[in-house]
Amino acid sequence: MNKGKKLLYVFYRSKISFALLSLLLSLLLVIGSTYAWYTDSDERINRMVGAEDKLAAEIKEDFNQVSGWAPGTTREKKVRVTNTGKTPAIVRLSFTEAFVGFEVDKTDNHRDNAALVNGNGNLKLHEFDEQTEKLIDVKDLSTWQIGNVYSTGDNTHYIANAREPEQSYEYNGNRAILLEAFKLNFKTAKVFDKPADTTGQTDYWYYEDGYFYYSEILEPNESTIDLLESVTLTPKYANQYEGALYKLVPQMDAHDITKVLIHDWSIETTSHVYTMYQDKLVK
Repeated sequence: MNKGKKLLYVFYRSKISFALLSLLLSLLLVIGSTYAWYTDSDERINRMVGAEDKLAAEIKEDFNQVSGWAPGTTREKKVRVTNTGKTPAIVRLSFTEAFVGFEVDKTDNHRDNAALVNGNGNLKLHEFDEQTEKLIDVKDLSTWQIGNVYSTGDNTHYIANAREPEQSYEYNGNRAILLEAFKLNFKTAKVFDKPADTTGQTDYWYYEDGYFYYSEILEPNESTIDLLESVTLTPKYANQYEGALYKLVPQMDAHDITKVLIHDWSIETTSHVYTMYQDKLVK
């Protein structure tokens, strides 16, 4: 089943600060270079941290299971934060992403008029040598290295020939070419990176120096508005990278509403984030 050879795209959330919410979504290569997006596992672990376990927050997500994801289509992936503790909190989010691609067959296994014909675009099979080669673990980014081997578990292996190491996502910034195929769609008209755009706004996210800060204090049981709404696989997604692994990791910090937040989060007094919070903090 050559065209049914499977590799995973991974959206995986890791633990950070006061909460841990893990969700593994997988994208597998199927016939016709379309993609299926299904839930491989859905694990939620809440860790309560703070004085007498009063401060806690949790990343929440909504997504719809789908049977196919072709280049040029969008899939829902909503990300927000809920205050699950007993005291008011201020929260911020950030994202990291990583990518590893695998060698593609460029020639068929037969000849036409003594000349090699074009390849079929399937991932190239690789003979794994367990004595000299390392396997890729989708959960361990340190194994996402060129030359390492991914196994589907049925004695089928593929060798990595392209990668982007884990790196922070920069809103409206430059991204590595291999990551540009994955477009993160944020909440329309509620995510800003220029102070002037926030005039008259409430309940918004403001991006500064790698973090998305939520503008409002979260009372217990309250949630932010969604930050991320969906992800699009762009129409120009390069065929030679089909079957690659992609990991998107939302990370969350939560803090009480005391003024020590300014120091703990290294917020500059000249920044918009400082202006946004200064009248909301207490001693």
